[in-house]
Amino acid sequence: MAAPLAEAFGRQHRMKEIELPVVTRLQENGIDVGLEEIQILSDKTLAYRGHRVLLYIRDVSNYGGKQELPKFHLTFCKTLDGMRQKRRFERYVVANRDDGHFQVNLIGQPVVSKMAMLNVCQLCLVHIRWQDFHMGLAQDVRLGRVRQFELKAFFKTYPKDLNAVRPAHTSDTAPLNDYPADWQDIALAVKKNRGYSCNKCRVNLNGVMAQYLHLHHRNGVKSDNVDENLELLCIRCHAEEPFHGHMKSLPSYQEYMQARH
Repeated sequence: MAAPLAEAFGRQHRMKEIELPVVTRLQENGIDVGLEEIQILSDKTLAYRGHRVLLYIRDVSNYGGKQELPKFHLTFCKTLDGMRQKRRFERYVVANRDDGHFQVNLIGQPVVSKMAMLNVCQLCLVHIRWQDFHMGLAQDVRLGRVRQFELKAFFKTYPKDLNAVRPAHTSDTAPLNDYPADWQDIALAVKKNRGYSCNKCRVNLNGVMAQYLHLHHRNGVKSDNVDENLELLCIRCHAEEPFHGHMKSLPSYQEYMQARH
C-alpha cells in the first residue's frame, strides 16, 4: 500500500513572519503605502505613523536596458497630486534614510534590486521654499541645487521623529499668537528685499498691486518673524495654503482675481 515516505512528528505549526519595527523598515527598504495612510503636515511635509517620511516609486521598468530613476518627494507636491488623480498612488513607498540611497527594483528579465542614489523633486523644494529655491532659476542653477541637496540638512530642519517634537511652551508660558507692533514695517521690508515677487508663482506686484502681496507664516506662529519662516505670497497663492481657503471669500481676493484676467 502506498504511504508517505516521511511524516513530521507532532503538531504542525505555521511559521509567523517577523515584522521589523516601522523605524527600521523606513531606514532600510521602505514600506508600501496607500494614500490614506499618508499625513500631510502643516509645514507641507509628509508623515507616516509618527515619522516624517519621503515618498518615491520603488519599482522601475527596465525593459531593453533602459530605465529612468525616480525622484523622491519631500511634500505632497503637484506631481504626487497628479498621481493621486490618475489613481496611480499605490506605486509609492515611504522611507526616511538620510544618505540619499533608496532601494530600487528594476523590473525586467530578471528583476534586479539595488540601492540607488535618487534626486530630490524640484517641485517639493519649491513647495517648502528650500533655501529660496524656485523654478524661475536658470536650469543649470536648479540642477546644481538638486545635486547639492542633502537629506541630513533637511531632517535637521524637519526632524524624522514627530513624537519627539514637543511644544516649546505650555498654556501658561505660550506667548499670544498675534502680530508684533512693528508688523507693517517688517512686511514692507520683506517685500522690498524680495523685489515684490510672489515666492510661489513669481508674479511681480510692485506699485499699487503691492496690497495684494501677503506675508505667510510657514509655522503658523505670527510672532515668529525670522526670514525663513516668512513666505511672500500673492493673495491667490496665500489662499491655497492649508487652512487659508476662507481668504477666497474676501473682497480683496475677488478684486485681485479680476485684475489678473
